[in-house]
Amino acid sequence: MAILDVSPQGVRWTELLRAVEADAGETPHNSIHGALHNLLTTRSADIVKVARGTYRLAKFVAADNLVADQQASITDTASVLVQAEGLETVTEQDFYESFAEWLVENDEATAAFALGGASLGGKWGTPDVIAVLKPRAQDIFKFEPQIVTAEIKAVPSQPVVAFGQAVAYRLFSHKSYIVVPDSTSNDDLSRLKSLCSIHGVGLVTFSLNKDQPDYSVIVLPAIAAPDMFYVNSMLDRLKSSAPELLNKLF
Repeated sequence: MAILDVSPQGVRWTELLRAVEADAGETPHNSIHGALHNLLTTRSADIVKVARGTYRLAKFVAADNLVADQQASITDTASVLVQAEGLETVTEQDFYESFAEWLVENDEATAAFALGGASLGGKWGTPDVIAVLKPRAQDIFKFEPQIVTAEIKAVPSQPVVAFGQAVAYRLFSHKSYIVVPDSTSNDDLSRLKSLCSIHGVGLVTFSLNKDQPDYSVIVLPAIAAPDMFYVNSMLDRLKSSAPELLNKLF
């Protein structure tokens, strides 16, 4: 614990083992290895496995999550004034439900729900929409469920932020979308199209009219195998924050 306490960014397994052995030179290697393995595999709430073979104290993870949650809260409350039969204030949240419905209507998902905010916690953020594509009873070929995520930006000047988050979601999703206003500048949209094509992220534009968003596909997402460590990590956080949503998805 003392070694982890002076390593706020975390320590890899081999480095931790080496450090413990250096402090306990008289203790046999196998004894240290077994004790450390037991500590980390049956770890208490004080130790968090943040990546394969990397561990951090929970207090450091919580501090990072608090900062990330505050940043997400600032971003998610962003609003813009748009002209739609008079001035109307819209926010990103106004489009979560309709895009979830769009995914289902276009057979991109069998179940889709608004998530958003910082409900999952963590510096990698929370998708605005999370969905799953599962085989239906009438489907002859049964396939493994696919997780679909989306990042929606109502502010036309935030395409880089949207792209970064959508790419991060590919850690735990088979398909990831960026959804940006059709008022995004031609230069930004052109760059987004190229980046999305290169990295397999879907690109959708929409009108800043919450009653008629008119979603339009610019780039289709590529199906990719996510990292199962991060899939289970995300689903574990979803189970803790919204167990009823997890049940609806899976």
